[in-house]
Amino acid sequence: MVCDTVIHTRRPETWATLCETEAALLDFLRRGGQTSELSPERTVRRTLALLSERGRFDRLLRVADAEPPRVRAMLGAIGEQTGKTPAALRRLRASLNPLSRFDFGLLAGLSQARNWQAKGRR
Repeated sequence: MVCDTVIHTRRPETWATLCETEAALLDFLRRGGQTSELSPERTVRRTLALLSERGRFDRLLRVADAEPPRVRAMLGAIGEQTGKTPAALRRLRASLNPLSRFDFGLLAGLSQARNWQAKGRR
């Protein structure tokens, strides 16, 4: 019997300071948006809207160091697309290996994805 299900028994400790929506957004980013029932374009628009809510992006930045590089890259692309200051994004950029490329999944349609080391769309 082959099982491809991943079960996490608890959320990362760094998520304790986040509300349920913010933790769910990080989980969504970790999965590259694959749990979305929307088209890729609508998934990008909805994700941008959710992360543009007042203070939300900044709260996610505070825990970003504990996230996988792919999530940090997606946050960087989202931050750049939503007009965050270069200073706010500098730490994210510095945390990424410049030779790595990341699968952004459904979020590959972010306008700044390639600037943040996204692999090309399939």
